[in-house]
Amino acid sequence: MGFGCTISIAVLIVAALIFGPRGIEQVEDYHQLPLMLVPIFGFWGFVLFAASLGIACLGACLEIALQQAYLVAQGFGWNWGKDLRPSDDPGFTVVYSLSMFLSAIPIACGLDPLKLTIFSMALTAASLPLTVVPFLFLMNDKAYVKEFRNGKLANAAVLFVIALGFLLAIVTIPLEIFGS
Repeated sequence: MGFGCTISIAVLIVAALIFGPRGIEQVEDYHQLPLMLVPIFGFWGFVLFAASLGIACLGACLEIALQQAYLVAQGFGWNWGKDLRPSDDPGFTVVYSLSMFLSAIPIACGLDPLKLTIFSMALTAASLPLTVVPFLFLMNDKAYVKEFRNGKLANAAVLFVIALGFLLAIVTIPLEIFGS
């Protein structure tokens, strides 16, 4: 998170330094973003931006596919793990591979990648409570975690995260569908 935050701040600073003096006050489309690096790096600025965007998108795709595979495998009680061979956890491997394949379909059909990314972030916020609630029960089960049970402060923090996730889901998904 710290790395992503630092990169975001750097993008804002570079955008202000490049776009401001050229009279560009409003960036309407992400297609304008490679222009930030062209004055500094020339053609290689565009290549650098495209490579960075590709790496970031691939990383996000891999992360979401892995999350889906873990959730499905754990939900059905299958073997799972990044260290297991595909033959040792076929269900996990199929879900992971299928998630990767299915994620390419909307982009291949021409959907705007930025809008799709923002919508997927809204769905991720909506899924947060579904993934955190079971941990709330597990981390308070005396038979399961013994003396390492959550205290009142930890439970309050988890409940806050769950409430925040529900609030984000209630607000972001309708805004993405109806108002962007």
